[in-house]
Amino acid sequence: MERALRHISVERGHDPRQFALLPFGGAGGLHAVELARALRIPTIIAPTAPGALSAVGVLVADVIKDQGRTVMLTYGPKQISKLGKVFRELEKDATALLRSEGFPRSKQRHERSLAMRYRGQSFELEVRNTTGDLAAAFHRAHRERYGYAQEQSEIEIVSARLRSFGLVEKLPQRKIAKGKTRPHGKVAAYFNGHKVNVALYRRDDLLAGTKLQTPCIVTEYSATTLIDADSKARIDGFGNLLIEILR
Repeated sequence: MERALRHISVERGHDPRQFALLPFGGAGGLHAVELARALRIPTIIAPTAPGALSAVGVLVADVIKDQGRTVMLTYGPKQISKLGKVFRELEKDATALLRSEGFPRSKQRHERSLAMRYRGQSFELEVRNTTGDLAAAFHRAHRERYGYAQEQSEIEIVSARLRSFGLVEKLPQRKIAKGKTRPHGKVAAYFNGHKVNVALYRRDDLLAGTKLQTPCIVTEYSATTLIDADSKARIDGFGNLLIEILR
Protein backbone atom coordinates (compact mmCIF):
# COMPACT_ATOMS: atom_id res chain seq x y z
CA MET A 1 0.00 0.00 0.00
CA GLU A 2 2.86 2.37 0.77
CA ARG A 3 4.43 1.70 -2.63
CA ALA A 4 1.11 2.37 -4.33
CA LEU A 5 0.75 5.69 -2.50
CA ARG A 6 4.29 6.68 -3.44
CA HIS A 7 3.57 5.78 -7.06
CA ILE A 8 0.63 8.19 -7.31
CA SER A 9 2.32 10.97 -5.35
CA VAL A 10 6.13 11.17 -5.09
CA GLU A 11 6.77 9.47 -8.43
CA ARG A 12 4.46 11.98 -10.12
CA GLY A 13 6.12 14.97 -8.53
CA HIS A 14 3.63 15.53 -5.71
CA ASP A 15 4.68 16.02 -2.10
CA PRO A 16 2.49 13.81 0.16
CA ARG A 17 2.96 16.32 2.97
CA GLN A 18 0.70 18.72 1.07
CA PHE A 19 -2.21 16.26 0.96
CA ALA A 20 -4.60 14.44 3.26
CA LEU A 21 -5.07 10.68 3.24
CA LEU A 22 -8.63 9.40 2.77
CA PRO A 23 -8.92 5.71 3.72
CA PHE A 24 -11.93 3.66 2.71
CA GLY A 25 -13.04 0.05 2.76
CA GLY A 26 -13.53 -2.11 5.80
CA ALA A 27 -9.81 -2.30 6.64
CA GLY A 28 -8.61 1.04 5.29
CA GLY A 29 -8.80 2.67 8.70
CA LEU A 30 -6.67 -0.06 10.28
CA HIS A 31 -3.64 0.95 8.21
CA ALA A 32 -4.28 4.68 7.67
CA VAL A 33 -2.25 6.10 10.58
CA GLU A 34 0.79 3.93 9.89
CA LEU A 35 0.72 4.73 6.17
CA ALA A 36 0.28 8.46 6.77
CA ARG A 37 3.20 8.49 9.17
CA ALA A 38 5.43 6.57 6.71
CA LEU A 39 4.68 9.13 3.99
CA ARG A 40 4.63 12.13 6.35
CA ILE A 41 1.03 12.92 5.44
CA PRO A 42 -0.18 15.22 8.24
CA THR A 43 -3.94 14.62 8.13
CA ILE A 44 -6.30 11.69 7.66
CA ILE A 45 -9.97 12.13 6.72
CA ALA A 46 -11.96 8.98 7.49
CA PRO A 47 -15.37 9.57 5.88
CA THR A 48 -18.67 8.37 7.26
CA ALA A 49 -19.49 4.76 6.29
CA PRO A 50 -16.05 4.17 4.73
CA GLY A 51 -16.81 0.54 3.95
CA ALA A 52 -19.66 1.64 1.70
CA LEU A 53 -17.83 4.57 0.08
CA SER A 54 -17.27 2.74 -3.20
CA ALA A 55 -20.93 1.71 -3.41
CA VAL A 56 -22.07 5.26 -2.70
CA GLY A 57 -19.65 6.47 -5.34
CA VAL A 58 -21.28 4.25 -7.96
CA LEU A 59 -24.65 5.83 -7.18
CA VAL A 60 -23.53 9.45 -7.33
CA ALA A 61 -20.63 9.38 -9.80
CA ASP A 62 -21.13 11.23 -13.06
CA VAL A 63 -21.33 9.19 -16.25
CA ILE A 64 -18.13 9.80 -18.21
CA LYS A 65 -17.43 9.30 -21.90
CA ASP A 66 -13.89 9.66 -23.25
CA GLN A 67 -13.09 10.28 -26.89
CA GLY A 68 -9.89 10.98 -28.74
CA ARG A 69 -8.83 11.72 -32.29
CA THR A 70 -5.29 11.54 -33.62
CA VAL A 71 -4.30 14.80 -35.34
CA MET A 72 -0.46 14.77 -35.46
CA LEU A 73 0.02 18.52 -35.83
CA THR A 74 3.20 20.54 -35.42
CA TYR A 75 2.52 23.35 -32.98
CA GLY A 76 1.79 26.63 -34.74
CA PRO A 77 -1.05 29.15 -35.27
CA LYS A 78 -2.36 27.55 -38.50
CA GLN A 79 -2.37 24.08 -37.03
CA ILE A 80 -4.00 25.24 -33.80
CA SER A 81 -6.91 26.71 -35.75
CA LYS A 82 -7.80 23.22 -37.01
CA LEU A 83 -8.41 21.95 -33.51
CA GLY A 84 -11.66 23.89 -33.06
CA LYS A 85 -13.38 21.86 -35.77
CA VAL A 86 -12.10 18.60 -34.33
CA PHE A 87 -13.38 19.41 -30.84
CA ARG A 88 -16.78 20.55 -32.16
CA GLU A 89 -17.22 17.22 -33.95
CA LEU A 90 -16.25 15.29 -30.82
CA GLU A 91 -18.63 17.34 -28.68
CA LYS A 92 -21.48 16.79 -31.15
CA ASP A 93 -21.04 13.02 -30.92
CA ALA A 94 -20.72 13.08 -27.12
CA THR A 95 -23.78 15.31 -26.71
CA ALA A 96 -25.92 12.91 -28.75
CA LEU A 97 -24.61 9.87 -26.87
CA LEU A 98 -25.28 11.36 -23.43
CA ARG A 99 -28.71 12.55 -24.51
CA SER A 100 -29.55 8.97 -25.52
CA GLU A 101 -28.69 7.92 -21.95
CA GLY A 102 -31.07 10.45 -20.42
CA PHE A 103 -28.84 13.50 -19.91
CA PRO A 104 -30.21 16.72 -21.47
CA ARG A 105 -27.73 19.37 -22.61
CA SER A 106 -28.16 21.21 -19.30
CA LYS A 107 -26.89 18.10 -17.48
CA GLN A 108 -23.74 17.75 -19.57
CA ARG A 109 -20.22 19.10 -19.29
CA HIS A 110 -17.34 18.70 -21.75
CA GLU A 111 -13.64 19.11 -21.03
CA ARG A 112 -11.07 19.46 -23.77
CA SER A 113 -7.44 18.40 -23.57
CA LEU A 114 -4.51 17.74 -25.88
CA ALA A 115 -1.85 15.02 -25.90
CA MET A 116 1.42 16.84 -26.63
CA ARG A 117 5.12 15.99 -26.80
CA TYR A 118 8.45 17.30 -27.96
CA ARG A 119 9.33 16.08 -31.45
CA GLY A 120 11.23 12.83 -31.16
CA GLN A 121 9.67 11.75 -27.88
CA SER A 122 7.74 8.47 -27.74
CA PHE A 123 5.35 9.58 -24.99
CA GLU A 124 2.84 12.39 -24.55
CA LEU A 125 1.62 14.59 -21.74
CA GLU A 126 -1.98 15.68 -21.38
CA VAL A 127 -2.54 19.44 -21.36
CA ARG A 128 -5.98 20.52 -20.18
CA ASN A 129 -5.70 24.27 -20.75
CA THR A 130 -6.59 24.46 -24.45
CA THR A 131 -7.57 28.15 -24.59
CA GLY A 132 -4.41 29.94 -23.51
CA ASP A 133 -0.76 29.66 -24.47
CA LEU A 134 -0.52 25.95 -25.31
CA ALA A 135 3.26 25.93 -25.62
CA ALA A 136 3.71 27.52 -22.20
CA ALA A 137 1.18 25.11 -20.69
CA PHE A 138 3.02 22.13 -22.16
CA HIS A 139 6.45 23.34 -21.02
CA ARG A 140 5.02 23.84 -17.53
CA ALA A 141 3.45 20.37 -17.48
CA HIS A 142 6.71 18.79 -18.67
CA ARG A 143 8.70 20.63 -16.03
CA GLU A 144 6.29 19.57 -13.28
CA ARG A 145 6.42 15.92 -14.35
CA TYR A 146 10.08 15.50 -15.27
CA GLY A 147 11.87 18.44 -13.69
CA TYR A 148 12.92 20.17 -16.92
CA ALA A 149 11.56 21.66 -20.14
CA GLN A 150 13.09 21.93 -23.62
CA GLU A 151 11.62 25.26 -24.59
CA GLN A 152 13.59 25.49 -27.83
CA SER A 153 12.36 22.11 -29.10
CA GLU A 154 9.54 21.71 -31.58
CA ILE A 155 6.21 20.62 -30.10
CA GLU A 156 3.81 18.09 -31.60
CA ILE A 157 0.11 17.78 -30.87
CA VAL A 158 -0.56 14.07 -31.13
CA SER A 159 -4.28 13.90 -30.38
CA ALA A 160 -7.32 15.89 -29.32
CA ARG A 161 -9.18 14.43 -26.37
CA LEU A 162 -12.62 15.11 -24.98
CA ARG A 163 -14.00 13.98 -21.63
CA SER A 164 -17.77 14.38 -21.42
CA PHE A 165 -19.82 14.17 -18.24
CA GLY A 166 -23.44 13.23 -17.73
CA LEU A 167 -24.07 15.06 -14.45
CA VAL A 168 -25.76 12.97 -11.75
CA GLU A 169 -27.58 14.63 -8.87
CA LYS A 170 -25.46 14.57 -5.72
CA LEU A 171 -26.58 13.40 -2.31
CA PRO A 172 -27.34 16.20 0.17
CA GLN A 173 -24.83 16.83 2.94
CA ARG A 174 -26.21 16.38 6.43
CA LYS A 175 -24.71 17.80 9.58
CA ILE A 176 -24.76 15.81 12.80
CA ALA A 177 -25.60 16.95 16.31
CA LYS A 178 -22.92 18.62 18.42
CA GLY A 179 -21.73 17.40 21.79
CA LYS A 180 -19.17 15.28 23.58
CA THR A 181 -19.03 11.50 23.45
CA ARG A 182 -17.43 9.27 26.02
CA PRO A 183 -15.72 6.01 25.02
CA HIS A 184 -18.01 2.99 24.96
CA GLY A 185 -15.42 1.11 26.99
CA LYS A 186 -11.86 -0.16 27.07
CA VAL A 187 -10.30 -3.06 25.18
CA ALA A 188 -6.84 -4.62 25.00
CA ALA A 189 -4.90 -4.06 21.77
CA TYR A 190 -1.34 -4.41 20.56
CA PHE A 191 0.66 -1.40 19.37
CA ASN A 192 4.19 -2.11 18.12
CA GLY A 193 4.11 -5.46 19.87
CA HIS A 194 3.05 -4.04 23.23
CA LYS A 195 -0.28 -4.82 24.84
CA VAL A 196 -2.15 -1.70 25.96
CA ASN A 197 -5.66 -0.78 27.04
CA VAL A 198 -7.29 1.53 24.51
CA ALA A 199 -10.54 3.48 24.36
CA LEU A 200 -13.32 1.97 22.26
CA TYR A 201 -15.78 4.19 20.39
CA ARG A 202 -18.88 3.40 18.37
CA ARG A 203 -18.84 5.55 15.25
CA ASP A 204 -22.61 5.95 15.20
CA ASP A 205 -22.57 7.46 18.70
CA LEU A 206 -19.94 10.13 17.99
CA LEU A 207 -21.15 13.73 18.02
CA ALA A 208 -19.69 16.71 16.18
CA GLY A 209 -16.87 18.33 18.11
CA THR A 210 -15.93 15.19 20.05
CA LYS A 211 -12.21 14.87 20.70
CA LEU A 212 -11.28 11.23 20.98
CA GLN A 213 -9.00 9.81 23.65
CA THR A 214 -6.00 8.19 21.99
CA PRO A 215 -4.94 5.48 21.54
CA CYS A 216 -8.36 4.21 20.53
CA ILE A 217 -10.34 2.00 18.21
CA VAL A 218 -13.40 3.29 16.36
CA THR A 219 -15.84 0.57 15.31
CA GLU A 220 -18.80 0.74 12.96
CA TYR A 221 -20.85 -1.56 10.75
CA SER A 222 -18.65 -1.21 7.68
CA ALA A 223 -15.15 -0.52 9.01
CA THR A 224 -12.70 -0.30 11.90
CA THR A 225 -10.27 2.57 12.50
CA LEU A 226 -7.14 2.28 14.63
CA ILE A 227 -5.58 5.44 16.11
CA ASP A 228 -2.35 5.39 18.12
CA ALA A 229 -1.25 7.59 21.01
CA ASP A 230 0.88 9.84 18.78
CA SER A 231 -2.17 11.15 16.93
CA LYS A 232 -5.11 13.43 17.69
CA ALA A 233 -8.63 12.74 16.47
CA ARG A 234 -11.91 14.63 16.38
CA ILE A 235 -15.30 14.54 14.67
CA ASP A 236 -16.29 17.34 12.29
CA GLY A 237 -19.75 18.72 11.66
CA PHE A 238 -20.58 16.13 9.01
CA GLY A 239 -19.45 13.11 10.98
CA ASN A 240 -16.07 12.71 9.35
CA LEU A 241 -13.25 11.45 11.57
CA LEU A 242 -10.28 13.83 11.32
CA ILE A 243 -6.94 12.44 12.48
CA GLU A 244 -3.83 14.58 12.92
CA ILE A 245 -0.45 12.84 12.91
CA LEU A 246 1.68 14.44 15.63
CA ARG A 247 4.99 12.69 14.98
